[in-house]
Amino acid sequence: MGKKGDALRAAKAQKATYTFTAAQLEEHDRVVRRAAIDAKKDALKKYAIEEAQKAYLEKQEGLIEDFKERQALLTGDTETITLNLFSLLIAIPCRVLVKDFGWKPAPMRKNEADGGDTRYKLTKFAYAVNRETEELLNDETKDIRKYAQMVFEETGVMFQPDQGEEEENGTS
Repeated sequence: MGKKGDALRAAKAQKATYTFTAAQLEEHDRVVRRAAIDAKKDALKKYAIEEAQKAYLEKQEGLIEDFKERQALLTGDTETITLNLFSLLIAIPCRVLVKDFGWKPAPMRKNEADGGDTRYKLTKFAYAVNRETEELLNDETKDIRKYAQMVFEETGVMFQPDQGEEEENGTS
């Protein structure tokens, strides 16, 4: 054959040739498929973890901004803080009266100059509480403790700060 044929035979002799059985090929294919499935599972897990972390961080950012907004309500001058707290303190009983006692909600006002519809008990209640609070806060001679005692005598309900101990006499 010549030099070329000898070179081809030598090259072929240096290459390893393997012969696989059908079972070995199936096992190899199974291992390759399992590796591909495991790689896909790992990629999906990684993606799910990243998405969960993103959602968690977005929620945390929302909570932080909400906290800052709430904190802003309690900062500023004394009058602003007082108005914000008073708004909250009047909103709570109004909601309870509508939700738990069946009072009709007052209709939404179209503009601030409306003032509100005084045909509704809820609006009358809010105005009465506002008037009573303004009288108490504007009269420097009134003592809040005496006022609380007067309310107790008139209504039978005592409001006093809780010092972390259970009340023995059933007052709140």
